[in-house]
Amino acid sequence: MRTFLFLGSKGGSGRTASSVILATGLAALGHRPLHLQVTMSGIQPVIAFATGVPFSTAALAEHVATPEAIRHTIAAHPECSTVVIDMVKRTVWETVFDNPTSVVLFPMRHAAVEIEVAVRDYRDLQTHLASASDPRFRFHRRTARPRYNARPPIASLDRGWLLPVAWPEDLDDHAVAAKVERFDGPMRAGLPGPRILKRGIADISKEHLDDLVNTSHYICSRTVEATAVAVAQSVSELCV
Repeated sequence: MRTFLFLGSKGGSGRTASSVILATGLAALGHRPLHLQVTMSGIQPVIAFATGVPFSTAALAEHVATPEAIRHTIAAHPECSTVVIDMVKRTVWETVFDNPTSVVLFPMRHAAVEIEVAVRDYRDLQTHLASASDPRFRFHRRTARPRYNARPPIASLDRGWLLPVAWPEDLDDHAVAAKVERFDGPMRAGLPGPRILKRGIADISKEHLDDLVNTSHYICSRTVEATAVAVAQSVSELCV
């Protein structure tokens, strides 16, 4: 089963909206996705209880979202062939380890602080994956705290992608990479930079997003569906 995890330690980065958009696109392409939202304590899921959603949904509170609970929730939806998980940063590590073929997406808006946080989250994941592959750290990974590491990531473990969200359409790939480089020490030192999903998610009006991502009734405009399908096609290629 293909698993896509949306990760971000900062609120307002577009993580939840992006995960719903991907699930929408996957459903339109016939991939039968499950959208699983891991919520912080006291936060109501945005779509798990809405009506009219064209894909399966579920939600878990962060304090009970163990890898076992996540596996159990996914197993309760045998009709699904793809899983899209929206989760905050501190719940992701063991889930990534337990899903060796998962793809981790870091939504990244174009403001400087948004780029900085997304790049830092990306590098933290690479450090954890590299440490987990080292037998000296394997038995301690459950208690290890993420630390920045300027060493280049191990290519076979590089499963993370930066996902531009609502970036100006006139910026080409080189311009996006140049903005990312400003906040990535290894890249400035001449090492490979973070991988960036080139197509990203186009800017969507607040009105259309409010219809799509809400707690009562799901409404998807043609504009949003076209964007969602384009994103789903790009992301699906990462699993090939």
